[in-house]
Amino acid sequence: MGNHVSVEALIHSDAINRAARTFWQGIGFDAVTAIGAGTLILVNNVPVESEVFWQSVGVLVLKSFVVSAASYFARLKLAPKGSDV
Repeated sequence: MGNHVSVEALIHSDAINRAARTFWQGIGFDAVTAIGAGTLILVNNVPVESEVFWQSVGVLVLKSFVVSAASYFARLKLAPKGSDV
């Protein structure tokens, strides 16, 4: 007999893959945003080592986690159009 993978396992695997891609895309966007914010802070003579700067970066990273989790759960509930899974 061949290897059979359940539909649930395929959906779960696809959801994890989508969540990981969304997370890394979010982190990339956050890095660009943090660099831009850091540049603005430097221009205004506020040190990048300030607590406010790193709290802002932390919020951006937390946002990436939340968005990737939402992506995961959304994919579990609804398959993309044209998908056979």
